[in-house]
Amino acid sequence: MPEIPTIFEKQIDFEPGCDFEAFLRQSPAKWAVYLMTDASDRPIQLLCVKNLRASLKRRLSGEEAAAGLSKRVDYREVVRHVRWRRVDSAFEADWIYFEVARQVFPQSYRGMVGFRPAWFLHVNPESRFPRYVKTIDLTPRAGMFLGPVEDKHAAARLIELVEDAFDLCRHYHLLTAAPDASACAYKGMGKCPAPCDGSISMDQYRRLLELSEKTLVDPSETIRQQTARMQSAAAELRFELAAKIKAYVQQISQFGKGAFRHVGRLKDFCYLSLQHGPRPHGNAKVFLITPGKIQQILCLINEPQRPGEVLAAAVAAAEHLNSDQVDQIGAERIGIVAHHLFSPKATQGVFMRMEKIDERSIAKAYRDLKKQTPVAEETEQEGVLKELQSIMPGSTET
Repeated sequence: MPEIPTIFEKQIDFEPGCDFEAFLRQSPAKWAVYLMTDASDRPIQLLCVKNLRASLKRRLSGEEAAAGLSKRVDYREVVRHVRWRRVDSAFEADWIYFEVARQVFPQSYRGMVGFRPAWFLHVNPESRFPRYVKTIDLTPRAGMFLGPVEDKHAAARLIELVEDAFDLCRHYHLLTAAPDASACAYKGMGKCPAPCDGSISMDQYRRLLELSEKTLVDPSETIRQQTARMQSAAAELRFELAAKIKAYVQQISQFGKGAFRHVGRLKDFCYLSLQHGPRPHGNAKVFLITPGKIQQILCLINEPQRPGEVLAAAVAAAEHLNSDQVDQIGAERIGIVAHHLFSPKATQGVFMRMEKIDERSIAKAYRDLKKQTPVAEETEQEGVLKELQSIMPGSTET
């Protein structure tokens, strides 16, 4: 039987003959992730709801079962313990729900919690026949991971874009036969340096891969250099060359935008996120995100008067947590973060890359957060957002 996660903050016990109204008053009418267990503390149901009190009333009052309105389990007969943790944002709710689900339902949670994986590109320029591949497997290996991108289709498009921009090999089976293969049509079109037939060495091709990786992560320097070349060519009346360089600049300018706007090296997947706290117009929770890890580090009552202290706390915590070694659970946490990075900014809090944070950006992030509408609006209904139940009441995984 799995251990009950220590992440829960509160617990109340339930008996069918108890003073039900007094029982309900022990729980808040607020957004929460909660777990119901039986007398032996075996998990029965895990939920994320917008009104914990309303949810407990619906499930434990027995009114629906007595009236014959529900074919669901009569939870009054099996539930004896309720544990919960308050949450105040969609990001916090997803994170807490995931952490509880993986501990309570370790064998089945992956197919039931509904979180999408984060898609990355992987490339190892020093491999025998290097190439870009899309992947959701972030377990340590030689080379580097670049991402996240919005989905697997965006990952495939990005590979095509990199191949076109840097004239990389499009036919991997020919590359693996280098230097004894017959070059494809791309060589004749001047769109591939043809390492497959030995026109350039594999070492030269590896350096080309390295250049493409650096440009993919930060295209600004390449754009600056190529723009200067374009202007110089135009000044010399070499308009055809200037037009070609302009087309190339437009091509690589797609890096860092749209579905590719969050691409970076996995080791640099470090963010500070401000999310709504329990007071919609008062405070904010501060989360530190490092590769494969999420941690709440602060709660701000008002706009920070000394944002440097917030920054110092984040840097200190990041030094302790930061690592580019990501296991499967860490990859799943990255998937949760990526989902919110690509969600509409009007409701998903504020995410700031650690490498770009300064005191002014922290103060601005707090103000930007206050302009967003909190997702955890008051409701008289239970407002089920996520639900995960054991196969049979009182049963659990083995």
